[in-house]
Amino acid sequence: MELGYEVQLEQRQQLSQNQIQSLEILAMDGVELNRFLQNEYLENPLLDYSGTHGMGSGQEEINKSYEQTLTYGRNYEDMIEEEDKRRKDIPTQDSDQVRNFLLDQLPRKEFSRDQWALLEYMVDCLDDTGFFTTPVEEVADKTHRPEDEVGQMLGLLRELEPYGIFAQDLKHCLLKQLEMLGMQESTLWKVVDLHLQDVADGRISSISRNLKISTMEVRKCIEQIAKLNPRPMSEFGAGKSDFIVPDIIFREEHGKWEVELNDDWMEDYHINDYYLRMMKESKDEELTEYFRMKLERVRFVMNSIAQRRQTVMTISEAVMRRQQAYLEGRTWLQPMTMTDVAEEVGIHTSTVSRAIKGKYIQYPRGTVAMKHLFSSSVSLSGGTKAVGNMQVKEMIRELIDGEDKKKPYSDQAIMKLLKERQIDISRRAVAKYREELGIRGSFDRKVFPS
Repeated sequence: MELGYEVQLEQRQQLSQNQIQSLEILAMDGVELNRFLQNEYLENPLLDYSGTHGMGSGQEEINKSYEQTLTYGRNYEDMIEEEDKRRKDIPTQDSDQVRNFLLDQLPRKEFSRDQWALLEYMVDCLDDTGFFTTPVEEVADKTHRPEDEVGQMLGLLRELEPYGIFAQDLKHCLLKQLEMLGMQESTLWKVVDLHLQDVADGRISSISRNLKISTMEVRKCIEQIAKLNPRPMSEFGAGKSDFIVPDIIFREEHGKWEVELNDDWMEDYHINDYYLRMMKESKDEELTEYFRMKLERVRFVMNSIAQRRQTVMTISEAVMRRQQAYLEGRTWLQPMTMTDVAEEVGIHTSTVSRAIKGKYIQYPRGTVAMKHLFSSSVSLSGGTKAVGNMQVKEMIRELIDGEDKKKPYSDQAIMKLLKERQIDISRRAVAKYREELGIRGSFDRKVFPS
């Protein structure tokens, strides 16, 4: 056996810390971005705030944020306990408010009456923190629904906002929030997944040894954990808005549609002229360097926000063009994937995914989560046109509603009937859509003569 050295040239793409944070800013909704800028204002003297525009931000809110800022020495469990003390005078959440906020994020038409009743029951099972601790078997028994259906509905509910709601415990609640930030492979993820109790007990050295990272990095992770929301239900407490704050507004005037971003409040943030002048006039090298770093940070944040604004605006305009007929109430939701929009505007699909995350659109007929305007398509046989899966589901519902209940259509028969309408999908796809509609199989639908 011969030993030796070999040099290999390899190309790797690695995101810098600034690039990662820029992507995080893109993924923020308006409320999250406002909170982020408040924190930047508190930490950076070069960032000034005028408070002339509204969005629930202002000196009072900023002072509250400052009051709740955590120090390194704080124990995570102590922080939660202190939050509980602060909430003693806060009334319990309105159950209708919670239910409406959560279920409004789901497309009602895609669920059967029984499935919707099951979803409502499961929302009512949430504990005061927002965790779902009721066993699936118990829910199935109480609602007389199959366990696999209860599990499927629970999976859907765990994708709702605020992220972490319906988690089984604190660890999974925090992991869900990290997942939505795209941090599954990070050190922070490992600390939460493997050492959350050590964090609660303040065993920093133990975490450092086990994960082979410095104690400083552990402390940074603990600080990041403290910024996560350990109680998703707190989003519905007193002082919180009962309404969704739209990030994008679609206006229609005289038959012409326009896109507007709901971000006027960002004009309140700008560079502080006083400290900028002090930086230029200072003869203290250390002070000048400090101000220079803070100025670079402000410029980076403002540039990232400008890029976010341009990206969200471009994507919103593309969405509006493709779904204008739907927004006017004239047709079904048109087939449109994130890849379709990405190719149209010349960006990566993952950028579209981040840009639409958690954002809502207000239009003349209501408010909708931006992600719900995206829909997969089914190609028509013999042509290039396509129809949305919602249309295909409605066709399946119509066929089943009009069938002879003594001889109900099998999935194979429905597949053939759809093929006659140029909808070429497999029997398995028919079964999938039928189940998503909450419609039972042909044997269970059959009415036997008495």
